[in-house]
Amino acid sequence: MIRWAGLALLVLNIALLAVLVVHALRRKYDDSDRGVGNVVRLPKPHPPSLRRVAAFVVICLGGSLVLNSIRTPDLSTSYRWAIGRAVTAVVPLPGVVASYVTQLRPVIPISFLAFTVALALCVRASPLRRLLIVLHAPLAIFASLTADTALGVVGIEFTLPLGPFPLVSILMHYGIAYVMAMRLALTTYLLPRPTQVPIRRTGDTFDTVITIVSMAAVSVLVAAGAAYVVSLIGDDPMAYTFLLLAIPVYLKFGLYIMLSVLRVVGRRRLPQPGPNPPPVDVIGPAFNEETNIVAWVRSVDRAAAAYGGPVHLILCDDGSTDDTRRLAEEAMARATALQGTVIAGSHTGKATALNLALTRCTADYVVRHDTDCELHPNVLRFSIPWFQADPRIGLVGAFMLPKFPFHTWVDRMRSLELAAGFGLPRLAYAVVDMQPCVPGNYTAVRRTAALEIGGWPEGMLGEDIDFTCSLARIGYRAVYDRRVWAYEDVPESLAQLRLQRRRWSQGSIYNFARFVPPAAGSAGPRFWFAEFFKGARRIVQPMQFAAYLFALPAAVFEPDNRQNLIRLLAFFVLAKLPMLVVTVCALCYRRLWRSLLWWPLFLGFVIVKRLANLEALLLLRTRPVRPVWRTARRAVPNPDIAWPVLTPRYLTNGDS
Repeated sequence: MIRWAGLALLVLNIALLAVLVVHALRRKYDDSDRGVGNVVRLPKPHPPSLRRVAAFVVICLGGSLVLNSIRTPDLSTSYRWAIGRAVTAVVPLPGVVASYVTQLRPVIPISFLAFTVALALCVRASPLRRLLIVLHAPLAIFASLTADTALGVVGIEFTLPLGPFPLVSILMHYGIAYVMAMRLALTTYLLPRPTQVPIRRTGDTFDTVITIVSMAAVSVLVAAGAAYVVSLIGDDPMAYTFLLLAIPVYLKFGLYIMLSVLRVVGRRRLPQPGPNPPPVDVIGPAFNEETNIVAWVRSVDRAAAAYGGPVHLILCDDGSTDDTRRLAEEAMARATALQGTVIAGSHTGKATALNLALTRCTADYVVRHDTDCELHPNVLRFSIPWFQADPRIGLVGAFMLPKFPFHTWVDRMRSLELAAGFGLPRLAYAVVDMQPCVPGNYTAVRRTAALEIGGWPEGMLGEDIDFTCSLARIGYRAVYDRRVWAYEDVPESLAQLRLQRRRWSQGSIYNFARFVPPAAGSAGPRFWFAEFFKGARRIVQPMQFAAYLFALPAAVFEPDNRQNLIRLLAFFVLAKLPMLVVTVCALCYRRLWRSLLWWPLFLGFVIVKRLANLEALLLLRTRPVRPVWRTARRAVPNPDIAWPVLTPRYLTNGDS
C-alpha cells in the first residue's frame, strides 16, 4: 500500500530537481559573451599551470584516503540508510526495502563529492564561486538519492525482480553525474552564448528512433553482462567499484558496434566520380608554416591531378614572419594541376583567415585543409561526388592518420588513438548523422551552405565543431567515406601535446555551451546525444579520474591487498578490451600492425590527455557571482543585425 504523503514528497523532490537543472541548462542568466553575430568575445583562459593540476590530484588522492579510512560514519552505509528511509516512507515494506538498498553502491556520488571539492580548491575563482561549486556535490547526492528512491518505489510497488536494480542504479548515477557536471560548467564558467543559427532541419525522426533503440539495446546487453560479472565476483565492494568504471566504455563501444552493424545491413552504394568533375576551391590558413607549406601545396597538386577538374588553391598567409609566403608562391608556380593564389590576412585568428579565403571562392564546392597536413591523392575524386549524389550532404570528412614515416612516440600513440577513436565512431555516427565534428584538418563543404551560416565563428576554440553543428541546424548532413584519407601533423613533444589537448578540451566545452539543447534547441541526435556526450565527457572525465583515485587506495590499503590489486589489473584490462580489439582490427586493415608493439605505452598517452583535459577545466575563466535579478536581464541578440552573412569587414584585408 502506497503512502500518498511520501509519494507526494518524492514527486515534489523530482520537480524541484528538474527546475534547478533545466533553469541552468537554458542559460537565460548568462551574458558572458560580448560578441555579435558570428563573433565570440570572451576573456582568454588563464595561463597554463601544472601546479594546479598536481594540487587537484593530491587533493583527490588525500580525500580518497580520508574517505576510505572513515568508518564512523560510513558514507555508503549512510547513503543506503537514507534510501531505506525514503523508500519506506512511500512503500511500507521494510524487509523488501532492506533487500533492495543493501545492493546499492554510491561510488559515483561520493566521487562527485571529491571532484567538486578538489575543483573548488584548485580553480581560479572568488570564495563565493568556490562555495557554489562545492554545493553541486550535495545537489548530485540528493539527485542520486531521489533517483534510487524512485527506482525502489517502482520496483517494489510493481513487484519487479530486484536483481538488476543495482545495475540500473549505476546507469542512473552516471546520467546524474553527466547532468550535474554540465550544470556545474554552465553556471561556473564564462562561456559563449547559445548559437543564433536557426533550426530548419527536418526529417530526423527515423534517425532519432534508430538512436534510441540502439541505446536501449546496448544498455540491456551491458547490464546483462555486468550482472553476470557480479554473479561471478559476489558482493565484493572493491570489484564492484572497478566494474562501475568499466561500464561506460562498453556502453560507448557497444553503441558504435550496433550502429556499424546497421550500416553494413543497410549498405548504400558509394558515389563514383563522374566524367566532368566540377571546379573545386581549396582553402587553407597559414602562420609561419615554412616547414610544411611546400609539402602541403604538392599534396594538393597531386590530389588535383587525380581529380581531373579545375582546382583553385587559395592560401591565406595570416601574417607570417618567416618564408611561408615566398615558398608557397614558388610551390604554386611549379604545380601542374592547380592554380594558386596567396592572399594576406591580418593575423587575427584562424577563423578570420578561413573566412577571408572563403570570400575569394567561386566554385560550388570548397575544401578547407590545414596547411600542416597533407592529402591522399584520391580525396577530391571521392569527396565531391557525394555533393552531386545527394543535395542533403553539406559536409564530407576524411579519415586521418599521422604523416608518414612515424618518428616519435607521439606519432605512434596518435596512430593508435586514431585507429580506435576516429574510424569506428565516425562510420557508426554517419548511420544517423550525429557526428558532432568534421575536423578542420580536412573538410569538404558546399560554398553556399558555408556562406549561409556566416563561415567559421571567430573567437571560438573548436571552430570546426561549431561549423559542423551549424550546418546541421540548417538541414545539411555530414558523411565520411573510407576512401578519403588525409595525414595530419602531430605534436613533437609532450609540451606540444599538452597544449593541443588542453585547447581541444576547452573548445569542446565552449561548443557544448553553444549547442546545449535546452538553450539552443535540438536538431536531431547530433545535439541531444552526440554533442551532449562529447562536450559533457570533457567535464566528467576529471570526475572519473577522482573515482579512480578513490578506488585505488582502497585496493592498496584494504586487507588482502594483493587480491585487490590483481582485481584492479583485471578490471583495467576489461575496461580497455573493446578499444584494444577495435585498434587491432583497424591497424591490421591499414597494414600498420607494427604500431601495436607500442600499445603498452598507450596508458601513459591516455594519462597525459586526461591531465591536459583536467588542466583545461582548471584554467577556464569563472563567472562573477551576481544576484539573480541582475543576471536575468541578459543581453539578447539584436534583431536588426543580419547575422548569418559574411560581413564586408572580411574584404577590407585586401588581396596581395
